Amino acid sequence: MEVNPQELIAILKDKIALYEHLGITVEEISASRVRFKVSLEKNRNHKGTAFGGSLYASGVLAAYALALAGLKAHQIPTENIVIAKGEIQYLRPVDTDFEVVSEFRSTQEQEDFYKTLQTSGRVRGLIRTQILGEGGSLKASLLGDFVVRL
Repeated sequence: MEVNPQELIAILKDKIALYEHLGITVEEISASRVRFKVSLEKNRNHKGTAFGGSLYASGVLAAYALALAGLKAHQIPTENIVIAKGEIQYLRPVDTDFEVVSEFRSTQEQEDFYKTLQTSGRVRGLIRTQILGEGGSLKASLLGDFVVRL
């Protein structure tokens, strides 16, 4: 089933207060990929680059949106999604607006994630998020361990 991007954006705005403050524009949202454009201006630190906490928060939010889109696509009636653990590597300073891209590490992991949830009522799985600067250069990488329950 196709997901309705406007419905998902409305859920993000309603359920995650931080969404509005990060300066996010949703470029793509589907069960297989989420891509945000994020404003540097709203996330600038004292050095004129993106604040590390904002990079982490936008990465977790994109991964959350990916899990949510998958739930809607598979018609699984829950929005009970939490991050259990997140590890981020900051590789280079972010000095422009940036993109945040979330995907499962493989199609098989994505399929297993939703199958396990449907059969056991709970699942824990990894979602990869990349923070990209101008020209698609990798600035940071986040691996989030997410738990979803029915």
